[in-house]
Amino acid sequence: MSSMYRPRVRILVLIVGLCVGMLGASASWAELCEECHARPEFKIQHKKLFDYYLDYQNSVHGAVGIACVDCHGGDPGTEDLDRAHAGVMQKVRFDRIPDTCGACHEDQYEAFVSSQHYRILSDRGTAPNCVTCHGAMEMDFIFAGRVKTTCQFCHNPQTDTNPNVPSEAEYILNKINIIKGYKSFVALHSGDPDQVNTIEESYARLTGYWHRFDFEQVAVETDQLLEILRTAKAEAMRAKRR
Repeated sequence: MSSMYRPRVRILVLIVGLCVGMLGASASWAELCEECHARPEFKIQHKKLFDYYLDYQNSVHGAVGIACVDCHGGDPGTEDLDRAHAGVMQKVRFDRIPDTCGACHEDQYEAFVSSQHYRILSDRGTAPNCVTCHGAMEMDFIFAGRVKTTCQFCHNPQTDTNPNVPSEAEYILNKINIIKGYKSFVALHSGDPDQVNTIEESYARLTGYWHRFDFEQVAVETDQLLEILRTAKAEAMRAKRR
């Protein structure tokens, strides 16, 4: 090897070694939160927080490696209790939840901030936000009946504030969950990638209207996408039988 390349090789080795070391340190820091919250004695002393940790472990966030500090903040590089928990409630304060979730879920955030719910949340700090429907550690599947019950806290005959909303929300979400099933089947069995991409784009547009709570447009988009998916599924099944 020419001597002119040797310094570059040494520098590259040092950089790679440094990066690996940093990744190892980062992983160990992330584990400090879990080391404490997963202890058996923590379950007795702080059961609610222990259960919250279990929810995280079994969630989509936990499965893809989102660390506690990504949502909560704090200092994962220290075992000092006060420093580790400094500011951990600020990012998950109820009225700040949309900003925290929106750091990753940008499209849903952009749709939600244009909704009436967000305007009320900004003014009063009490309107529904992301966790109201999804839960803090929820899976992607949204239970329509649970959302209906949640909507009824505000939308009911007693308040006379759009009392039809809970039933409409349940009806639409049931259709959206059917769409998810069709969409998964088509993505797996369709031989047409352009078709799959078009369906994904339509679904993204649909969920945008949902996060704006534009039920009228959601209903239109839902019916259109269901028709497309039924046709696509039938085509995929015929292709499989050939």
